[in-house]
Amino acid sequence: MKEHSAAILTEFNNSKLLLHGFGEVVNTLIKSLVKDTINPHQISFRIKDSDSLANKLLKKNDKYTALNEITDLVGLRIITYFEDDIDKVADIFKTEFDIDFPNSVDKRLIESDKFGYRSLHYVASLSDERAKLTEYKKYKGLKFEVQIRSILQHSWAEIEHDLGYKGESEIPKTAKRTFYRVAALLEQADIEFVKLRQQIEDHELIIKHQILTSSPENKIDASSIIAFIKESTTLNEIESEIEIITCERNSNSTNITDIILEDLSNHKIETLFELEKLLSDNKENIVKWNIDYYLSMPEPRPKNFIAGAAIIWLFRLIDGVEPKIMLPRKKAIGKNSSPKLEGK
Repeated sequence: MKEHSAAILTEFNNSKLLLHGFGEVVNTLIKSLVKDTINPHQISFRIKDSDSLANKLLKKNDKYTALNEITDLVGLRIITYFEDDIDKVADIFKTEFDIDFPNSVDKRLIESDKFGYRSLHYVASLSDERAKLTEYKKYKGLKFEVQIRSILQHSWAEIEHDLGYKGESEIPKTAKRTFYRVAALLEQADIEFVKLRQQIEDHELIIKHQILTSSPENKIDASSIIAFIKESTTLNEIESEIEIITCERNSNSTNITDIILEDLSNHKIETLFELEKLLSDNKENIVKWNIDYYLSMPEPRPKNFIAGAAIIWLFRLIDGVEPKIMLPRKKAIGKNSSPKLEGK
C-alpha cells in the first residue's frame, strides 16, 4: 500500500501542469457550451492538492494502485440560480462529454422523507471526437468530476461543511428536527424560485402582446416598463444602432424606471402601445440626435449606458433638452439615494 501511494503521489506531482491545463481547457469549454442555455451563477475548477490526495489514499486503504484510477484530480463546480437548470446543464454534458455513469451519482434522488445535501455529480472525460482535435489531444482519457447544483443547494453544502458533519448519522438527536426543517425550507425555496421565474416570463409574454395592442385597461407600471425594455423591438433597434457608434448597453434597467415613469406621466403616455408608437415615429431622430451629441463630446467619453435610456432620450428630444447618457448608477449611499443622470 505504501509503495502504491508513494508512486501515485510522485506521478501526481509530475502531472500537475498537465492537470491544471486540462482543468482550464474544460472550464473554458463548459462556459462556452452553457452560456447559450442558462445564465450560471458560477463555473469554477480546482486541482486536488497533494495533502488532500495523500489523505484520500490513506482513507481508501488499498483501493487505488495507479493515478488514472482516481477520477476527481480535476474538479469543476457549476452553480445555477435555479434548480431546474441543473438538468439543462446535465443534458449538455450527456451530449458533449463521455460520462462515466458507474462512478457518477445524482444526490438529488434522496428518500422522500429525508432532506440534506442535494447535488448532481458526474465523472466525465472529453468525447472521442473532441479529443481528436489538436487543442485537446493531450487530454485524451483524462477524467474530471463536476458538481452541478443550485445556489441554495450550494449554500446548504457550505453550511454542512462548516458545521463539520458528513451525514445524517452524525447529527445530534437534539438538532435533527431543526436540520430537517431548515433543509426542507431551502428545498421549497428552490421550487418557489423556479415558479417565480416562470411567472415573470409569463408576464413578459403578456407585455409583449400589450406592445402590439392598444388596451386602455393595461396601465403602465414599473414591472411593465422593465418587461418593455426587454421585449420592445423598436427600442432594441434604436439602442443597437446607438451602441454600434457610441458605447455598450448595460442590462440593468431597474435604476431608471422611476425616471421613465415620471416622463411618461408628464407626457400623458398611459399604454405601452402609445410608447412603442412614439419611439417608432421618432426612431431616426433619436439615433442621430444621440450619436451626434456623443461624438461631439471631449475624451474620455462614457463607456456604457443603461438599456432603456432611449425612452428618456425620446422625451428629451421632444422637450428640446440637452441629451444625457444614462450611466449605470454607483451603489447608493443612504435610504434616499436616487438614480443619477450623468452628462455625456
